[in-house]
Amino acid sequence: MSRTSAPGIRLESVRRKSGGRIHLTPRVPKSGPVTTLCGQILDSSTYVEVEEAADCANCIRRSRDASRISSAFFEQEEGSELLRLSLEQARFRKPAPRDTPASAKPSARPVVVPPAPAVPDQVGELVTLGFKAAGNGVWRSPGGVVVRMAGKGKEKFAELVFDGAVVATRLDDGMRLRAGDVEVTNTAGDVQVRIKRS
Repeated sequence: MSRTSAPGIRLESVRRKSGGRIHLTPRVPKSGPVTTLCGQILDSSTYVEVEEAADCANCIRRSRDASRISSAFFEQEEGSELLRLSLEQARFRKPAPRDTPASAKPSARPVVVPPAPAVPDQVGELVTLGFKAAGNGVWRSPGGVVVRMAGKGKEKFAELVFDGAVVATRLDDGMRLRAGDVEVTNTAGDVQVRIKRS
């Protein structure tokens, strides 16, 4: 008797000619030994195909395990039959619903990443040429000088951090501060922070 296992594959039943439990197998061969799901190998002269339901507890338990059934098919060189059945089942499965709206159409165009926003030449008192943005109102020079801008729009010079020599020079109408590759000038109340001119 054929029995439908968990993955929907039909198994066949055999019993020893001397009586006993009824076992399951992927296919009863026309001749030769048969291997049951519980792992017994029955010689061709010792078993008979039966139409009764299996009563071997191990065969019944293993008939619910897709990996055991797959192994049994391949051991009996019935792998092509298993593949055919799998493909047949796949044809009838509905594809998983997509999360995209029905109106959305797939695009064959490559995804274009927008360029990073352009840095203006000047942000308030800071001439940005040569600096790299390092945070909200924080800029770093190639020489490692950190400049922090403050105020509305982060446009006013607030702080300079540098691990090295700092030189301050008095000018006629203000002061110039040099730290690494950064120069801060204050002339007549007008402050400018920039990479030092070579």
